[in-house]
Amino acid sequence: MALGDRKIPEVFNKKTGGSKDARSITSARELEIKAEYDAGVHVADDGMFNTIAPALYAIQKLSEDIDELRRYIIAEVGDGAQGPAGAKGDTGDTGNTGAAGATGATGARGPAGADGADGADGADGKDGKNGTTPTMTSLNGSSLPTRRGASGTLWNNRGMVAIS
Repeated sequence: MALGDRKIPEVFNKKTGGSKDARSITSARELEIKAEYDAGVHVADDGMFNTIAPALYAIQKLSEDIDELRRYIIAEVGDGAQGPAGAKGDTGDTGNTGAAGATGATGARGPAGADGADGADGADGKDGKNGTTPTMTSLNGSSLPTRRGASGTLWNNRGMVAIS
């Protein structure tokens, strides 16, 4: 439920210029009123107090009601932050499935092409010279022969060390 409209306008305001009205006061006058209130002039002057006491009593009760509203809102409603999410509701019905579209015809497969001719054999490369098997600390593929040698020897197979 939303808040209703205000019942009465403000007691005074600080409007200036063209928007100034009968309830407008200056900032200096507001400071004077506050200083008199803080000093308790409205209570200390018996004549003034007796005259305005019923209005002050009503204002005091309104102030207590507003404090109680604040307490309730903070304790029961919260500080305005969004609360935890509620439980997930049931899943709704699934809608109807639309009609399936027509499947297009599949064309016939074309004939297979002829095999190409075999290429000529390449010439054998030159054998690399036999070297000694390097130790693990000096193992470097660039120093190994590039062709497979005798069984159990290392050779450089396109940058990978391999064993014959």
